[in-house]
Amino acid sequence: MLVDYADILSRLEKGLGRHFAESPSIVNVPGVSVALKIDPFYYLVLRPAFFELLGKWAAVPPARVEETLARTGNLVLGPGRKGYDKPVLVYEEGTGTVLKLPAEFVPAELIDRAVVLYGNEPGPLSVSGLRLVASQRDALAGHFTGVTELAALAFGTPQQG
Repeated sequence: MLVDYADILSRLEKGLGRHFAESPSIVNVPGVSVALKIDPFYYLVLRPAFFELLGKWAAVPPARVEETLARTGNLVLGPGRKGYDKPVLVYEEGTGTVLKLPAEFVPAELIDRAVVLYGNEPGPLSVSGLRLVASQRDALAGHFTGVTELAALAFGTPQQG
């Protein structure tokens, strides 16, 4: 059976955008959201919550959500076409609390397009206050081989209280 990934991607965008319109905190609110814009080019998405919710909103199984995003270039895959397999160390600006999160990265275009087209947002969302701990920059750079790297503003050092 042939899978129509373009149709599934459209359903995912519509589902995300509509739920964003109802509850904007699903995107870009550290500590609350399943997707946070970490630089102008990428969102960090929580695994497995992002795929599960997106699937629920679009009536698509979570495994098919991930497959669709990967096959359409809307999931950053590292060497060997694999997702990021280590927890990501993050913190919210102005805090010293570091969290270790299972996460993936998606191009900003996907989520920004969904919130603009279907979520009543006037333009792309701004970068959130979530930062990646700078010590993992080299490991993450290896994952982004062949695509636009994470911008410097995605990284920082948490303040010690």
